[in-house]
Amino acid sequence: MEEEKPRMKVYNKELLLAALHEFGPTTKFVMNSNAIVFFPHTQEHKDIKLANLSYEDNYKGNAVAGIIVSGKPEIRFHSEFPDIKILLLWKKLELEVPSIPFPTYQGRRIENLK
Repeated sequence: MEEEKPRMKVYNKELLLAALHEFGPTTKFVMNSNAIVFFPHTQEHKDIKLANLSYEDNYKGNAVAGIIVSGKPEIRFHSEFPDIKILLLWKKLELEVPSIPFPTYQGRRIENLK
């Protein structure tokens, strides 16, 4: 029997759902395999701290940073997060938020990786 993997916690989901509209608010996020938190674009990624979730400048911390603009998610490069890891994280997020569109990573589409 396959062991069930822990689900990704989604914080501020209401803000995410608003941001997914074409004219929704620009929204930032920080994500790792444990959780994703959405917050207003006026805050800095590095200032958002949760237990086991921290983005730091210069590729430190255990999370990636992203932004949603005009309903389109984009994830910034992080040296500890290769394309396949981003793909798997996003698929885990899709289990919690099926309506979320696939992001670009460093401006590239990665949803068709094998």
